[in-house]
This record gives sequence, C-alpha cells and structure tokens, in this order.
Amino acid sequence: MKKHFTLLVLILITIRLFGQLNPINNLSFEHWYSYESTCPSFNCFSLYWDEPDSSFQDTLIGYNIYRNSELWRFQDYIGAECSDGMSPCPDADFFDFYPPFWIKVKAVYNSTQLESLALDSAFYSGPMQGIETSQMKIKKIFPNPTNGLVNIDIENIVEVIVINNIGKNILKKENSSSIDLSGNLKGMYFLRVISEKGIETEKIVLE
Repeated sequence: MKKHFTLLVLILITIRLFGQLNPINNLSFEHWYSYESTCPSFNCFSLYWDEPDSSFQDTLIGYNIYRNSELWRFQDYIGAECSDGMSPCPDADFFDFYPPFWIKVKAVYNSTQLESLALDSAFYSGPMQGIETSQMKIKKIFPNPTNGLVNIDIENIVEVIVINNIGKNILKKENSSSIDLSGNLKGMYFLRVISEKGIETEKIVLE
C-alpha cells in the first residue's frame, strides 16, 4: 500500500512539473515574392502551427517565436503573416533580422512562464527580388519524401544547396536539375534552389 501511495505521489509530481510543457504541432512556413503587394520589399510569408495538446495541469497563455536563438516576440494567438491585401502588414518586422535564420515556436504556460520544447523548425534563406509570384514558385520537387534522388522542375537553375536540420550546408551542385541525398542520414533537409529567377527553399524528407 505504501509503495502504491509513493508511486501515485511521483506520478502527480511528474504531471505537475512536465504536464504543462506540451509542444506545438505541425509548424509550417511559406515565403514568396508578390509584385505590387504590401509585403515588405514584396516579400510575403505565412507562419502557422497547431495548438498543443491539452495540458494536464497548467494553462496555455501564448507562444514565443524565435529567429535562431533570439526571441522575436510573444503572442497569445496562432500564426503570423504578411500576404497580399494586408495594408499595412502587422508582422512586417519579421524580416528585420539578418538572414538566413531558423524559426522555432514554443508554447508558454501560465504558472511558471515555462516554455515547451520546439519539436520542429523552419528555415528562412533570405529575401527574394524582382520576380513575379508565378515565376518564383518551384513547380515540382519529386519524389518527396525521397529515398535519395530528388528531381527539380524549374528553369535556369544556377545552384542547388542541401541544408541539414541544424542549418549547415552539406551539399552543393551547380547547373543541375537533380540531386542525390542517398549518402545522408534519414530525416528532414532543406533544398535551397538558386535560379536566374530567384531563390526558393523547400523541405525535403529522406526516408
């Protein structure tokens, strides 16, 4: 009986200490160029995530958004964006930071102002210039997920850079519409494609 009581106390303490630290889910980031938009320098973006799972003990009060290790801001709602039709853009200062940088979002809880872990991150490679939205987007990267070989359907590619999940460039290839990731560990990577029409970064999963 005493053992059962001790175990119950330990479980309650664990819930009290760690139950409130549920992380956010499904972080997503999209960045594009839109000529004549109200986005800063015509660079638009959309950052979203799902609310964390219900807490056992504490109350979710909001989210801390980080650019690399620096806190950009705290907010009590999901999402940040600059997109077509927004005038003025409420989140324009998102770009007021030297690129490239990694984006992380951590849930913040009430009683101790503790943050959750950041299970996912997104990569901002830098501003895009002088191209229409329809020209900027990579039309297709396939297959994704991939077992190794990735094909890129975009014209006039200058360079393709593979970036790992800690922001390190691990592979570069010039003037090529395909790249082989099979020599790398399985996981998430970012493919940065530089062409005569601009720069685009896409998340790639290596299985």
